[in-house]
Amino acid sequence: MDGHGTDATNEPGADRAPVRLLGIGGSTRRESRSLAVLETALRLAEVHGAQTALADVRAMDLPLFAEDGSAAEQPPALRWLLQEVRMAEAYVLCSPTYHGTLSGAVKNALDALTPLGEDEPPYLAGRPVGLIALGGAGAANTLTALHHAARALGGLTVPTVVVVPSKAVDVHAREVVDQAVRRRLATMTHEVIHLAHRLRSPAPVPLGIR
Repeated sequence: MDGHGTDATNEPGADRAPVRLLGIGGSTRRESRSLAVLETALRLAEVHGAQTALADVRAMDLPLFAEDGSAAEQPPALRWLLQEVRMAEAYVLCSPTYHGTLSGAVKNALDALTPLGEDEPPYLAGRPVGLIALGGAGAANTLTALHHAARALGGLTVPTVVVVPSKAVDVHAREVVDQAVRRRLATMTHEVIHLAHRLRSPAPVPLGIR
């Protein structure tokens, strides 16, 4: 759980206030490559003017989600996560590939958003979502699983998705070092932020269209 400073956005014609972007992901490993990827994506988002926060699944250490639990029973980390999701205008989801799909820890964090179904609008409220998967050939399945979860939560996934090979990450430096992957991450974060700005000021509906 973390926050980062930012500069004002340079999006032309957009509201100049920084977009609040929440990254959710990582893994339960101490030296998590997927967390390093997510941190890299958030730093690139800050270059585009976003204000970022990090929901690291290891740091949150959420219990297995129980749908019949009461609000009073929610641990502080879950209350923090729900509030950050409500405040965010955009999201980046990042999971390692475990056995051909997303990790249980990341899925549990997404399952834990169930209380947001009572909000109006519910869940991710039609906001943009960027998707990242760490891994080899099976990472395509991870992206598909993240896409299904994001759509079910009411998010708008952006066109560019990112598969990150393990060798592209310097886990000790907590950085993606492959330049082609960094460029794709930058493209994805730009799309998320640009769409968030567009959704702040939707185009007027032409006369005659209702």
